[in-house]
Formats: sequence, C-alpha cells, structure tokens
Amino acid sequence: MMINTEKDMGNYIVKKVLSVAMLCALLSLSQVKAHQTHENTHQVNEDKQGSAHYLGNEALLVIHGGHKVLFDPFFHNDFGFYQKVPEHLREKMFKGIAPFNDIDVIVISHAHEDHFSAEDIVTYLNQFPQVTLVGPSQAIAQIQAHTDNASVTNRLLGVSMSFGDAPWQKTVKGIQFDAVRIPHAGWPRRADVENMVFRLAFDDTNSVIHMGDADPLTSHYVPYNALWDASKTKLGFPPYWFLTSAEGRYILNDIMHIEETVGVHVPLNISVLLEQSGKAFFNQPGSIKTF
Repeated sequence: MMINTEKDMGNYIVKKVLSVAMLCALLSLSQVKAHQTHENTHQVNEDKQGSAHYLGNEALLVIHGGHKVLFDPFFHNDFGFYQKVPEHLREKMFKGIAPFNDIDVIVISHAHEDHFSAEDIVTYLNQFPQVTLVGPSQAIAQIQAHTDNASVTNRLLGVSMSFGDAPWQKTVKGIQFDAVRIPHAGWPRRADVENMVFRLAFDDTNSVIHMGDADPLTSHYVPYNALWDASKTKLGFPPYWFLTSAEGRYILNDIMHIEETVGVHVPLNISVLLEQSGKAFFNQPGSIKTF
C-alpha cells in the first residue's frame, strides 16, 4: 500500500489497529470455546444437544434430552496411575450443584475400587431419593452390605449374567438400557469380575456406550452382533487400550458400530501409543464432548 499523506498514514494505522483487535477477539473466542466448563455450557447442552462431561478415570456425566446419567462417579483408589475425580467436582455432585442437579440414574460398570465406592453410593442415594442405580450384582451386594435402608435398596437394579447370556434390556427413567457381560481386560485373568458394557439410548438416534474395563478380544463381541447391528451408537467411551490396537479399533468400528469414540481410563502419564493414535480421549476433568 502506497502512503502519500499524513491522512493516508492515519487511515492506514486505524485499519491496522482494527484488524489486530478483530484478530485478538477471534482468538479469544476460540480459546473460550476450547476451554468450556460445566458452569458455562451445561444449559446449552442440556436443552439442544447431548453432552458428556469428564470427571476422572471412567467417571462421566452424560446429559441428553433432559436425562442425566452418572457413570462410575465415586471411587477413591487411583492405584497411583489414574485420574481421580477432583474434590470440587465431588462436592458439586454431593450437593446437587448444576450440572449435577436432577440426576436420573447412576450406572456402575464393575465393582473395582478405581470405579466404585459402596460407601459413597449409599451416602449419595440417601441424599437424592429420586436417583436409581443400575449395576452388576457384585456392586449391588456391596451396597446392600452397607445399608438396609429400604428407600435405598429399593432403587437398586442389579444386572446378573454369565458370559454369553442374552443381553439385559430394560427401560429406566425413560432411557433404554442394553447390557452385556464382557470379560475384564487381561482375560482370562479376572474372569470372576462382572464387567458390564452398557448401551443407553436416549432416543432413536442418540445413544452412548460405556465399556468399563472391557477386554479387547474380538471373540467377546461377535456373539452380540445382533445387538450391535440393530442400531449404530452415537458416542462410545472405550478404555484407552482399545484405541492403541488394531483389534480394539476394529471392535469399536466394525463390530459395535460406534460412530465416534472418546477414550477413558487414561493414565496420568499418557502413553506414546495413545498420543500417536490420533484418537480422542479424556484426561482433563471438566472436559466436555457434545453429541
């Protein structure tokens, strides 16, 4: 640009200042969008689309169409490797502070101590009498060992099945549940652990899958092809080891027909293989994925 007069110079400077200001505003907006928190997003997500809020390890809050579901929300043992739920998020859950208000269902994948605390569950269910809990019979037994309060135990829905049994199917609080027992990672070790894979359908096109600590062996999933083929799943939360192996990715994409995945159970020290996979994963509590 040729500048011939002081007036031209003034106009040039004004334009440059405005351009820089606009660029800064756009960058600031993108940063806000990339670092959304529970406080500034839950209302939009709740009203217009589904959202998954990461709490720690495999703990999630999933919101869709007015429904709110907590997966594996209370635990205390991180084994020195995994992300605990931060205290400020635990406090919000126990106080019912948004977005943790009006929870419909708690889902427990299995009764390991990096996923489950019976004591915390009893405390929470005593405080929030509208909440139903769905989980494997091993988790239910631990809860019942900590309370004989009928107002709590009457809201426990146990899932008991052996490997290869037909899927457990039930509508809970207007949400369609499908559950199958898939061996815990490390098969055939830990064969005694009731690890459940839960698919929750909020409507005909919006569903999520939580897999607990499922083992990534194709033969575990093929017997349930009729279930996976019946409808695609919008969003899945596999443990991270599915994302770092070809067989794991094949199970998610070609057998279970999950359209999009976000890995969970990610160690504090993220593996190189996971980083190199290019796949999405949760490792920062407060992160949100919409669907």
